[in-house]
Amino acid sequence: MKFLFILLILVFVYNRCSESNIKEEALSIEYLAQSRGVYKNIKINKKNISLKDKRDSPALSKTCSEAHWNNLLEAIKPVNVENIPNLKAPSENRFFDGAAIARLKVIYNGNTYETQAFDHGNPPKEIASLVKQILSISENIE
Repeated sequence: MKFLFILLILVFVYNRCSESNIKEEALSIEYLAQSRGVYKNIKINKKNISLKDKRDSPALSKTCSEAHWNNLLEAIKPVNVENIPNLKAPSENRFFDGAAIARLKVIYNGNTYETQAFDHGNPPKEIASLVKQILSISENIE
């Protein structure tokens, strides 16, 4: 009985560890928020962070620090990326210029997963911590 218990624990731990393994080089994240007066295009991968605050301006690029990348990985782990196209926005202020229109795109292993439009500043709860982390990282670009 003890052997079975230990075996089950080992299987559980192994599965948990393998679920959290992310091929970091195959991951890229893009966030876009836009309206008449707002434009923010953020692209992050393991090597670079790119920020574009104006439609017609060149992107500001910076090397992605290991700390920023690790924070982003922690924020994306609980997200089921295959399900993000099905997430519903919690508010609809973007319909009447009450908020910029935002979208999150996750590119992983050649597959692209993109959310439906949501209000900038009020993402679906399933991706809220990830969006918060992306915006926090983009604010640190000088």
